[in-house]
Amino acid sequence: MNKIIKYVVFALVIGLSLYNAVYFESLDEHKKQQNAGVFDAKTLAAHFMASKVETLPAIDASEFLINIIKDVNNYAKSNGKKLGISDNYNFIIESNAKVVAIEDENVLIALSNSEQQIRIATDFIFGNAIRDASAVADIGNFQNTMDFNTISVELNNIVRETIIPSFKKEVKEGDKLYFKGAVKVNTKYPDLQYLKVIPLIIKFNN
Repeated sequence: MNKIIKYVVFALVIGLSLYNAVYFESLDEHKKQQNAGVFDAKTLAAHFMASKVETLPAIDASEFLINIIKDVNNYAKSNGKKLGISDNYNFIIESNAKVVAIEDENVLIALSNSEQQIRIATDFIFGNAIRDASAVADIGNFQNTMDFNTISVELNNIVRETIIPSFKKEVKEGDKLYFKGAVKVNTKYPDLQYLKVIPLIIKFNN
């Protein structure tokens, strides 16, 4: 009898120990804890494109072209944004414009009330122009450059997948439109006749 009581007590002690050692949580909570601290560039990029682009400060494109051609170095240093010691300066510009020509990789447009022309890129959407021109993120807040660079990848993906296809499908010569976008200027090797805007907003005004 004593042995039976000892076994019962022993079993109860073991059971209580195991119960206290096991921690139960929902699967969702587990995933949340597991992902805590993991940077989500895709979410950041989507939030920026959905809620920040409309109010993003931009330079009038005509003013930009006049001044960048007049004095590329001083204008870039005064008005552009760059990362580190790079020669690449980035700008957010906007304007109303008219479509002049549909090219293989771009759409050539003439800015309203001027003869100035610039291109909207419709292919090869890559680089850091959107990220750096918009200041959507500060590299000082990141522990590694991979996360920071992934922001550019995700921003470019959104442009490539959601803005460019419909624009290419609808655009034709003579169309009037409004655009806002990012443009990169390399002050060491400026090629100001072939500047390309990566579009963040395109609205037809026909």
